[in-house]
Amino acid sequence: MPESVDIRKVIGDKLKTVRHKLNYSLQQMATECGLDYAHYCLIEKGKRYVRLDVLQRISDNLSVSLDFWFRNDDVTLVPHSTKKIYEAINSLGKDKLEFLFGLLTAYQKVK
Repeated sequence: MPESVDIRKVIGDKLKTVRHKLNYSLQQMATECGLDYAHYCLIEKGKRYVRLDVLQRISDNLSVSLDFWFRNDDVTLVPHSTKKIYEAINSLGKDKLEFLFGLLTAYQKVK
């Protein structure tokens, strides 16, 4: 019979890995995830179950999908600064996007 997996530990370990990759302190990570410091620490240590709505909020704040916590792959994150750039570009209208594309194309030719 396969050994059972403690989902608290799986999510906690992944949170810790993400925190280390981001070079955040426990307090910074808790703030980034929108959680109270003590609550976050218990989740990361695998001592508390995390509700689905809380896990969704953490996922949204870290720009990862909900299934990220259950996949067995390497942790790869998009930096927040890159996320902000994507959001800004996506908020531009068609005319501004075409202008930006023209600038980038011209820059590429000069470079």
